Amino acid sequence: MEESVEDRVARLEQQVAALQRYLGVDLSRGGEERRFPPEFYDALRRGKTIKAIAIYRKETGASLRDAKNAVENMQRGS
Repeated sequence: MEESVEDRVARLEQQVAALQRYLGVDLSRGGEERRFPPEFYDALRRGKTIKAIAIYRKETGASLRDAKNAVENMQRGS
């Protein structure tokens, strides 16, 4: 049986949401969301948490605790 258009759209929306969480992209702000340099995403993909935290802090001015929490959430995909 072929997948319905509605089911396919729902599945694709779930995949996009998972990618957004993984990359730390929040599109709910209508394009105002902060973009990080490619080195940040590279560090995330490679599991270089400390480097990712350092870049996050530099880009956002976040505290060490907030940056650590944000990066770990991005790594977990939440």
